[in-house]
Amino acid sequence: MEENDSTYLLAFIRITHAISSSLDLREVLHLIVKSTCETTGSKGCTLLLLDEEGRRLEIKSSSGLSDRYLGKGPLTADKSISDTLRGKPVIIEDATSDPMVQYPEEAKREGIASIVSVPITLRGRIIGVLRLYTSVPCRFTREDIDFLCAIAVQSGLVIENAKMYEHAARRNHERIRVSPSLEVG
Repeated sequence: MEENDSTYLLAFIRITHAISSSLDLREVLHLIVKSTCETTGSKGCTLLLLDEEGRRLEIKSSSGLSDRYLGKGPLTADKSISDTLRGKPVIIEDATSDPMVQYPEEAKREGIASIVSVPITLRGRIIGVLRLYTSVPCRFTREDIDFLCAIAVQSGLVIENAKMYEHAARRNHERIRVSPSLEVG
């Protein structure tokens, strides 16, 4: 991940522009992980959100990883690089031997060497993580981490905007359904 500041800035601008051009949450989340993966030249990227109980991480979007790896099993919040859920970016230099990795054998089979995981927050509450996977051992720079954290912040905003839009659309639909029809006479 040898990117310079201007490459990250241009990627951030491109991602931000794309985010603001769609209300489809799935489409925007996919754009985030795909663009992040492409910008960093990484093997893969995932965006995971905590379930309602806060016990599991659910994959909401991914790029560059096989279905086999993505379906390896449930990601338990307290076993899968859990320090990220305490608000800290976490760098795993060797995904095949680090005890924070819940599925090291599957990471090895997938060809994952290193992982960086950053928290996604919404109104000061951690709601998930953005993870980047490399196929070669990688030492992430401060610029790499800052870029990923900025993308994670944008992801939180996207999720909040989508929830507000869905809520408003639902309320509007209910109003239309409940309102008596106007008859023209």
